[in-house]
Amino acid sequence: MAGEPSIRFLFRFRDLVGSTLTEHRKVIGDHGRCWWGWWKRPTEDDRAEVWDALAADASVANPQSVGLFDSGSGQVFLAYVQQVIRPRASREEGGHPRVPDAENDLVPQYYRDSPFSFAWMKLVKIDDNPIDFFGNYSFSTLPKLPNYSPIALARFTGKVIVEPDELRGMDTTIWEVRPRQEGDEPEKILLSIQSVPEPISYQPILVKGNTILHITDLHYATGKHRRQHRWTLEGEHGTTLAEAILGATRPENIGFVIVTGDLTFLGSDDEFVQASKGLVRLLGTLGLGTDNLIVVPGNHDIVWTQDADYDENAEVVQAPPAATANYRRFYRALFRHEANDHLSMGRRLLLSSGVSVDVAALNSNSLETGKKFLAGMGRVQEAAFQEVANKLQWEQSVPSLSLKLLALHHHLTLTENLEAAADYYRGFGIAIDAVRIQRLAAQYGVQVALHGHKHRAFIWRSGVYELPEDAQRRYRCGEISILGGGSAGSTEASGPRNYFNLIDVTGEGIKVRMFRSENGGNFQAMNAWQGRFGLVNGTLRLSEWEPQ
Repeated sequence: MAGEPSIRFLFRFRDLVGSTLTEHRKVIGDHGRCWWGWWKRPTEDDRAEVWDALAADASVANPQSVGLFDSGSGQVFLAYVQQVIRPRASREEGGHPRVPDAENDLVPQYYRDSPFSFAWMKLVKIDDNPIDFFGNYSFSTLPKLPNYSPIALARFTGKVIVEPDELRGMDTTIWEVRPRQEGDEPEKILLSIQSVPEPISYQPILVKGNTILHITDLHYATGKHRRQHRWTLEGEHGTTLAEAILGATRPENIGFVIVTGDLTFLGSDDEFVQASKGLVRLLGTLGLGTDNLIVVPGNHDIVWTQDADYDENAEVVQAPPAATANYRRFYRALFRHEANDHLSMGRRLLLSSGVSVDVAALNSNSLETGKKFLAGMGRVQEAAFQEVANKLQWEQSVPSLSLKLLALHHHLTLTENLEAAADYYRGFGIAIDAVRIQRLAAQYGVQVALHGHKHRAFIWRSGVYELPEDAQRRYRCGEISILGGGSAGSTEASGPRNYFNLIDVTGEGIKVRMFRSENGGNFQAMNAWQGRFGLVNGTLRLSEWEPQ
C-alpha cells in the first residue's frame, strides 16, 4: 500500500470474450489511452451516483485511480481514469452510449463494434502488477442488492474486505471502497451467491422483460468447415449472429433466452469457444446474465466418433462419456457449475407481467445412430424428464397456473409435408420416443414445446391421447402446441434463410413472432401467431394458434 494512490471505486470484470487487461493495455501502448466499457449486471441499476462522482473528479490533468477486480483470478489492479461517458437514463435517449466515432480505435477490437457497454471510462494506464487490496480496504457503503434488506447490507459499511469471495458473492459490478481504518470490522461475511448454482432449479428468477428469445441451430464452425456458419465469428470484421439478432430485436424487452441445440457444427472445443463468445455478447447486449439462459445440446454438439467414415449398419448404442466432454466443458465455462448426467436444465421464471413460466429443457441426443450421425434420430431419456419435473415440483393431473414450456432439439412431430424416402433410416429428425414425450408433457400440463433440428420454422398443435389398450380413467391427456425454430446460423438451410423466434408472454396469452434473414441480410419479421390463455378445471390452458 505504501506509495500507492488510494481508490474509491472498484470495478468488476471477468475474461469471457477476450483477455481483458492484455487487450486494453495494448491499446494504451499504441495510443496512450483506451476506452473501458462497463458491462452491468441484469439486476443492477445505472449507478448514476458513481459515474457522476467519477466524472466530477477525473480529468486529463488529474486522472483518478480506480480498482479493477478480476473475479476470475481474485486480483485487483490499479487503473487511471481521465474521462467518463455516463449511462443514459432511458431508451428514449438513444440506447447505450457510444464513444465518439473518431475514437473507436481506442476500444479493443474484440468488442469495438458491440454496443453492449452501459458507460465508459477513458483509461491512461493499467498497472502491470496487482495491488495488495484484500485486508487493506473496507466497504464505504453497499449498493442495493436484490433479495437483501437494507439492515443486512448495513453490516458491510466500514467492514474490511477480507477475500475475493466476499465480492464474488454480490450481484453487482461496482463497489465504493476506502482504505482500511482503525476500528473497521475484520469479520468475513459471505452473501449467498444469487446466480443459479445448478442445472435444474426451482428458485424463481425475476425477469424484467416479458419476451423470450428462442434460437436454435446456430452451427458455429471453424477451420475447414467455417462456411457452415452463416455469420461473422466474434473478432472478425462483419456482422455476427448476435449483432444480426440484436439489430432486429431492439428495443424489445427480452428477459430470457432459450437455445435448443446445435450450437456447433462438429462439437469441437474451438467451435464451442465461438458459441460461448456469441452467447456472452448476446446476453451482455440485452443486459442479461447466464441466469437468463437455457441451453440444451443438439446432435452436432455430441462428438459421436473420430472415424472418417461411418457404418450405417453399426449397432445403436448409448453415447459414450467422451462424446459429451466438449459440451460439458463449454457448459461449465459458461454457467460456472457442472452439467448434470442427462445434460438437462430447468428454470422457473417470474415475468413482470405476473406470469410464472416453467422451462423443462431436455437433451434428446442419447443415441448413436449409424452412418448419418449428425442427422440422427433423437431420444429423450424418461429419467431425465422425470428429474426435471420433480425438481420443478410438477405433478401429473394437478391444477397449475404456470405456463410450462418443454425445450429440446429433436422434433416431436414431422415438419414436412413430404419427407424424402432416402431419409427414412435417418428418422426424418424426429425423436424416436416423440409420442411418449408428448404424452408425458401433456400429463404434466405442458402447453408449448420448442425445438430445432430440421432448420425449418414450424408451428403445430396436437391432441394427445393414451393408448386404447392401456386401462385409464380418462384417455385424453390434453393438447400441446409445438413451435419449431429454423436455423439461426447454418448455411445449410433452404433459401438460404435463417430464423429466430420471439415469444411474448402476457396475462392474456402468448404471441409468437418469427423473424427471417435472406442470404445473410437483416432479420425481418416474417409471421406472427397467438395463443390465448384460459382456465380448464383450474389449470392454465392455451388455445389454438391464431395468425396475427
